Amino acid sequence: MKAKLNLKPREETLAAAKAKLNLKPHREVLAAQKKVNSVRLLALSLICLFSFMAGISLLYGFWMSLELEGEQKSLNLSVEMLKKQHGLLSEELAEMKRDLKLYKEAVAFVKEELPALECLLAVETALLDEMWLSRLEIDADRVALQGYAMTEDELLEFAREISASPVISNVDLPVMRRVKKQGKMDMVEFSLNCSLKRIANPRGGMDSALLKK
Repeated sequence: MKAKLNLKPREETLAAAKAKLNLKPHREVLAAQKKVNSVRLLALSLICLFSFMAGISLLYGFWMSLELEGEQKSLNLSVEMLKKQHGLLSEELAEMKRDLKLYKEAVAFVKEELPALECLLAVETALLDEMWLSRLEIDADRVALQGYAMTEDELLEFAREISASPVISNVDLPVMRRVKKQGKMDMVEFSLNCSLKRIANPRGGMDSALLKK
């Protein structure tokens, strides 16, 4: 083998050899190496710490996303329940409105018809066994009666009885005359007018009197 010749000048060769030699004391060389190792260890520690914090952040973010997803589902369920409750409340409100309308109609019916019914009941109760009516007409607040009785006393007793009713007032004196019924019986034909009270206050005294019956 042929040896590689160094054709550089001798001065340059000596200078390169001196540059490669470390002429510092051994203690300083070890201190410099320790300093370099400390810097590297610190950098590695910072990299590990950053990686650890990044992992913790990712785990926390994942956990928070699960929590938020659960809360969203819970809120959706709450919204659905509120919608159902709103629907039920709307139905109940509509039903209450219908009931209120029926109640108002019933109250109007009571105010309009109950006095007439009570008048019919009072007339039926006051009629004696040998009395009967040929006509009974209720027009607004006026009541017109026509019929037959055996005697005038029975007719006056009938008038007193119906005047005691809480829905009848201002009973006029009956107009009467003696007639022959079917050509056989001598009877008293009469006509009688009175006023009909209307219910002014459903919670008042007249209602109490009617309810007691």
